[in-house]
Amino acid sequence: MSVFNLGGGLTRALIMAVSLLFVAACDGNSNNNNNRTITVEPDTGGDTGGASLTITETAVADGNFETLVTALQAAELDAVLADDTQTFTVFAPTDEAFAALGEDTINGLLADIDTLTDILLYHVIIGQAVDAETAISLAPGTVEMANGDEVALRLEGDALFINNSRVTITDIEASNGVIHVIDAVLIPPADAEPALGTIPEVAIAAGDFTTLVAALQATGLDAVVADETATFTVFAPTDEAFAALGEDTIAALLGDTDTLSDILLYHVIAGSAVDSTTAISLAGTAVEMANGDLADITLVDGNLFIDGSQVIVTDIAASNGVIHVIDTVMSPPEEMSTMTLVDVLVADGNFTTLVAALQATGLDATLADTAATFTVFAPNDAAFAKLGTDTINSLLADTATLSNILLYHVIPGTAVDSATAISLAGSMVEMANGDSVTLSLTSGNLFVNDSQVIATDVDASNGIAHVIDTVLTPPGS
Repeated sequence: MSVFNLGGGLTRALIMAVSLLFVAACDGNSNNNNNRTITVEPDTGGDTGGASLTITETAVADGNFETLVTALQAAELDAVLADDTQTFTVFAPTDEAFAALGEDTINGLLADIDTLTDILLYHVIIGQAVDAETAISLAPGTVEMANGDEVALRLEGDALFINNSRVTITDIEASNGVIHVIDAVLIPPADAEPALGTIPEVAIAAGDFTTLVAALQATGLDAVVADETATFTVFAPTDEAFAALGEDTIAALLGDTDTLSDILLYHVIAGSAVDSTTAISLAGTAVEMANGDLADITLVDGNLFIDGSQVIVTDIAASNGVIHVIDTVMSPPEEMSTMTLVDVLVADGNFTTLVAALQATGLDATLADTAATFTVFAPNDAAFAKLGTDTINSLLADTATLSNILLYHVIPGTAVDSATAISLAGSMVEMANGDSVTLSLTSGNLFVNDSQVIATDVDASNGIAHVIDTVLTPPGS
């Protein structure tokens, strides 16, 4: 999508959002979404006449697709989608979705039939009627559209997205296929620019990656990612991203090539060129990087983040892979702590109320058991403060109720990291008190019931903690 300007560095283009489980080149641990249902609004369109009308006739009769119909007529695709001998799936933008493009853009497209046709065909699957259940079963994943480009199907909670457009109404039947309504017009990816060389050659030519190139050369990894017989995806920090580390840190890293190699390999996916469409389908997943660690992929307001670093330019082609530009240098996860969960909470200093509650109930000894494994959703002091001093004092005096509440924050027997938790979004998980919580994703943020997870993957020797902003209340409490 975005390319290098060899006359002067990197062209900053509009970001195409890139967002569990592309691990070790897709090792099969993908989300199982077959039993999910998507949340849609009721079909409030006009009388389509049921399946006796073709897709074109259905869109005309509905009354909410006037711009789409006009565009189809201008491109002479209305006759194609009226062919009763063919079968189609159409993701149909409403008039409101088209209006978001602006009148000038719409008029420009109506005057540029080639571009308009490419866009319209990017909304169509030829040869089959893909109902909502099937679409959900394909998420996360990609599907080839009638123009030859691929779209990404993904789920956020129970909502189905195609690229960054939400499916708002599903399964409008026509005599020659099915229509799903979407809330934004899909824009096909730009045609790939010719590769300018291997990954290091492209980075050198760009001029914005001098520190990255120097680091690759210092570790000998420049030769690795220059291998024409291999394929890589590189998340490349700019010079500005490296500068944020400070000169002393950069100098220290250049003098410690083992640590530097680990950091650099944490920016590389080996064995695959993951383009932005594929990446967007994987939003909410974790990716195994070349150093063996996992990096979380998330989408926030349509923007891709990998391990907290925003992807600011995508799909820079190289002869042996693809580069995506990121705005900060990523740090591999630290080795697992030698402290227990209780030790970690005490040492942090932001969980004094939680620690006092655990001690009052004797559960501090439980979570200090090194022979056991736990996942703890840990409310910080600010979360407990929302309850008020009187409520906290009352709970400290009622250890039975307090124990029930505390155990409602614990998953026993397993360490559920953030990638796994995200993969469970839309599901219910049983907690140590026997009640269940609901995990969900909203705008790329993970929630446990109505409590937002604000920090993840705090490692301990006997499990993992995630910080939440509100105390969870068991049902009936």
